[in-house]
Amino acid sequence: MSLQELLGLITVVMAIGLHIPYLLGAIKGTIRPHPFTWILWTILTFIVFFAQVSQQAGPGAWGTGVVAFLCVAIVGAALKNGFSNIQQSDVVLFSLALLAIPLWFVTEDPTMSVILVTVIDLIAFLPTFRKVWAKPFEEALYLYGLNVLRHLISLFALVKFSIATALFPFALILTNGALALFIVWRRGVLK
Repeated sequence: MSLQELLGLITVVMAIGLHIPYLLGAIKGTIRPHPFTWILWTILTFIVFFAQVSQQAGPGAWGTGVVAFLCVAIVGAALKNGFSNIQQSDVVLFSLALLAIPLWFVTEDPTMSVILVTVIDLIAFLPTFRKVWAKPFEEALYLYGLNVLRHLISLFALVKFSIATALFPFALILTNGALALFIVWRRGVLK
């Protein structure tokens, strides 16, 4: 087993270990995922996974693929919990992100696709940031904090390092880290 395969397996185990408790919390209602964010993340994660595979990312894409499937289940749980916390700004951001998704179809370049998807993913984080502002205890700090480590490991698991294979995990290191810090800060302010 190569180092990249070992790191790829670690990202798969981490993905499962982080997302299953989140999913169970969402099913129980102790965690309330923002449905718009998770719908977008599901679509985008599948797009990036297929782009990474097409660009020979190797084991660096394994965790992304596993998360894509887990996101489907989290969307189901988010939809079960309803849309009670949706604001007009969420609808606008969700619509903009959905309108931008077809742009990746038009480009035949996987690098450009990943750049577009990464920008859309940044937009997808915004409804969750807004929700955390009001209800920071309804999100799982551990998921976002440990996802920073998982995405860092996935960068080292890449067989081929390029913008198409590395931009998305790099951006997720930054956004997950920012959201984790934001959750800590908001919880501290509200205590």
